[in-house]
Amino acid sequence: MPREREPETAGSYKPWVGDVLRNLAHEDQRLSEADILTPLPEDFILTWEGVDAILSAAWKTGREELKWTLFVQIARQVRYDSDGAYVFHQKYGSPDRYKRYMRLDGVFTAESNSTWGSLVEEVIESLDDPKQEYGWNIEPAQQYEHANSVITYRRNVAIAERRIRRAILSRWLRLVPLVAMPLVLAAVGWGNLWPEDVPDLRTFNIVTIAMMMVLVAVFLGGFILRVKDEKRVVQSVFLLRRDLEMIHDLWILNASRARPTREHRDGYRERIPRVIERLRQDTKFYRRIHNWFQWGVFFASVGTTATTAFWETPQPGKTILIVLGSFLAFATAVTGYFKFRERAYNLQQTADQVEQHAMAFDLGIAPYSDADAAVNLERFAENVELLRVEQRKREQQLEQPHQGQAGVV
Repeated sequence: MPREREPETAGSYKPWVGDVLRNLAHEDQRLSEADILTPLPEDFILTWEGVDAILSAAWKTGREELKWTLFVQIARQVRYDSDGAYVFHQKYGSPDRYKRYMRLDGVFTAESNSTWGSLVEEVIESLDDPKQEYGWNIEPAQQYEHANSVITYRRNVAIAERRIRRAILSRWLRLVPLVAMPLVLAAVGWGNLWPEDVPDLRTFNIVTIAMMMVLVAVFLGGFILRVKDEKRVVQSVFLLRRDLEMIHDLWILNASRARPTREHRDGYRERIPRVIERLRQDTKFYRRIHNWFQWGVFFASVGTTATTAFWETPQPGKTILIVLGSFLAFATAVTGYFKFRERAYNLQQTADQVEQHAMAFDLGIAPYSDADAAVNLERFAENVELLRVEQRKREQQLEQPHQGQAGVV
């Protein structure tokens, strides 16, 4: 590799050279930034151990300029010597066992008049070029593994959610017959003990027996639908939800471990689908409650008018009017105090905005069109957290009395 003329001043070197030297030890001696211009010892021989030491020193600096080089490693299964070794990239490829060892003299040229600064600069710049062929490919080899891991994660989540829904259905199919069966038996006992109160006892018994048979069939169906594990042990809804949380946590943990410590924020993007899903679930919950109360208000209003029109006598119209009027007052007070509709609207708005930012981040469009992925991720996290803070402020505003809402930002 042709070498340029050695710089004459320390300022001619790139800023990260001094940072690497401060983390590089030679013969139990710590080097300093002033050693940039210090010539190499006469008996100095550049080995793969020396290259690995420079890479380790570069790793300790954490400089963004060395981002690519930080993942370059010397294959551990090869004994360090001056002949050759495998050079590979931690993310973009593994060493090829059928590829010949890379020789130092074909990559670096450590001349006798070299300085520490020129040596470090040459090693880093030589390994910082992804177009070179050191045992890896330009296309990330891990992209297929990541894609498979995403597919596996989504599949496991879908299976876990389906098992949870089945367990909930099984629980309700067993619970409803257990609650309804005593009522049916009580009705059967009442009808047979006081047959004079029943117009047609035979028809009454046939209907109640059919109801009991349906309840028994529903209970058996729920019993069959119980969720079991590999050991045929029945799994409760609590355990299944815990397994789902463990799947999510394991995915986030793996996403964090797959990157350097300074890039742990990448795991934040993996949490966003769960945040959006949770917001939408809360939206459905509040909207469902609001709709039930509204339908109740509609039927109670119509029932009040119909009762007033059809019953001229005080009873039983008076009792019905009292019940409907009480329900109207209760429903109006509850919906006005808890504001289910407003809560659902705020949650839906936040979920849509977070999903819009997530889609823009994945597509790399504005405001996440910066060439630096770290900048886009930081901007994405800031925007999403700002939306969540605004959502919490709106929730607090709904909980304030009417007199104090004007002062809440």
